[in-house]
Amino acid sequence: MPTLTNEYHDDIIYSLIKKAKHSKIPRDISYCRQDFDGKIVEKNELIDLLQYTIDQGYLKCEIVNEASAFQEGNEAPYAVCKNGQITREGLNLLKADFFRV
Repeated sequence: MPTLTNEYHDDIIYSLIKKAKHSKIPRDISYCRQDFDGKIVEKNELIDLLQYTIDQGYLKCEIVNEASAFQEGNEAPYAVCKNGQITREGLNLLKADFFRV
């Protein structure tokens, strides 16, 4: 498992994986600006990092192209994962690299 090097990206990836960790079954997961502890995250950057977590096997899901269909309240999510769930690799990453499970 490669060690992540950029602390800013590490924090974003941690937030992506952590949000998926809260469910034992696959579910739709919306990622909004508020999910990133005050960090300024651009939508394209978020989608790239989300794709990275999928490619690395940390999350299992399908990124929805039209996230605005999942809008709740005034703000549409930056990204939505259909049937999202954390994988064993994702849990191991949280334990090994972030020490926050």
